[in-house]
Amino acid sequence: MRIVIVEDEVKIREGMGKLIGSQTEHIVLGEASNGEEGLEMIQRFKPDLVITDIRMPKMDGLEMIKELYERKIPVHTIILSGYSEFEYAQKGIRYGVDDYLLKPLAAEDVQEMLAKIDERIRKEELTNGTPELYIRNLISGEEKEQKNCEILTDICGFPKEGDYVLFEGYIGSAPASYRDEMEHSLEQLKDKYPELKIYYIYIENTQKAYVAAYGEKDTGRIPALEKSFYNRLILCCMNKPERALWCRQRFSRLSGLKKAEEQLSGMLSYALVLQPEGWLEPEDCLQYCPQPFTAPTEIYNRIRNAVCQGDTDGLLKSAKDFLDYMEKGRFEVAEIYRAFSKSYYLIADTLQDIDPSLYEHLKNGNLLRNIETAVTWRELEYAYRDLIQAVTSTKSKREDISNYVIKKAISYIRENYQTGLTLDEVASVLEITPEYLSTLFNREVGINFSTFLKQFRMSHAKRLLKGSNMKIYEIAGAVGYSDPKYFQRVFKEEIGISPGEYRQMN
Repeated sequence: MRIVIVEDEVKIREGMGKLIGSQTEHIVLGEASNGEEGLEMIQRFKPDLVITDIRMPKMDGLEMIKELYERKIPVHTIILSGYSEFEYAQKGIRYGVDDYLLKPLAAEDVQEMLAKIDERIRKEELTNGTPELYIRNLISGEEKEQKNCEILTDICGFPKEGDYVLFEGYIGSAPASYRDEMEHSLEQLKDKYPELKIYYIYIENTQKAYVAAYGEKDTGRIPALEKSFYNRLILCCMNKPERALWCRQRFSRLSGLKKAEEQLSGMLSYALVLQPEGWLEPEDCLQYCPQPFTAPTEIYNRIRNAVCQGDTDGLLKSAKDFLDYMEKGRFEVAEIYRAFSKSYYLIADTLQDIDPSLYEHLKNGNLLRNIETAVTWRELEYAYRDLIQAVTSTKSKREDISNYVIKKAISYIRENYQTGLTLDEVASVLEITPEYLSTLFNREVGINFSTFLKQFRMSHAKRLLKGSNMKIYEIAGAVGYSDPKYFQRVFKEEIGISPGEYRQMN
């Protein structure tokens, strides 16, 4: 299943995302902190399931579910609620809520609920061994081609030869209402062409729709169907930035269905670089002449430096330059995906060294997966902007230091200040000389290594004196001083009063 989590408590939101990502095969498309963000994300990603809290700022979970219901956006929903909220949460039943999870959440409860919803969706998709099921199996390769062709002949009345057409469309790029409109139009087409056998399949995970149709040979009904299909499902979305992408393939033998699907899927991969107003045609793909790819090394370096320096404006400008370069370059589709993935890893690897907490936030946000699974340029651009926003909007406090080596040194101090750290040890870890590290500290931080380490330890000592009941000798050990008396002397020299006096004052 494709899942969106809407929860204002960061620990619950990210914890559930980690649980789903590590313990199940489901995909968390995104996480929102309130109903307004959730509604926008649901319309954008079109998930199978939404897991939402009740009490949230701006728009609560029930108001969001009501909006989904009134807009007829097809999605399964689970409400998270505390015992005190449960009576209120039950109002969601009128809006089609599938079930409830009571806080505090247990991992096994979440897994059991997901399995239940997944089974429900599976039954909805694969009801009663319908003809659509066997067409789906043939397209997805879940059954042997010959076996499914025989079944399709028996159940669908598809003969081995005739006039066939397969339509394949990606509707993840269309408004959320498009699927309902599409299914309504297909029912009308079935009524308009009763002499044709028309079957429709929608695959949730890929957001692809398939329409397989058969007509008697040389009657001209298949071309007529294509024209009506175009008028109802493509023409209505002309000139709109959010629209489905459709292609189609005719073939004369039932055994050609799988090959037709493979050809159409190959054509749809060009949706990243082609945005046709009408059908996506084979000629469009053949005429696309990609240019040799040259990595935007200078832009990559600017992105990396902006992340190191905490330079929000610089990062936003460099990200825009990267998007412009990639959009105007007319590169191979595979090269485009590789370039965006490289940019992600460049940012993530840099953050892993200088801001581990933000690095973990990026990993938990499934930002790389959204880049890798984008089908259209619009989706890829949005996914990349989400990555940049995650970096620039974080509230993590970062020192205003421009040198990457110093940032790595400070990160190492953060993790090891409780031990007897020395300049030589840190320099060894960074694979530079102690003299060079000392020079960098004086130049970039304005104080030497020893002073910085002492101030860092004193800062943590003050926090422990104010916020804990630890004894002074215990605090000394916790911040890296094995001799409590020496700790007290250093503290008084630095702060102006003894640790005991500081505790009494605070």
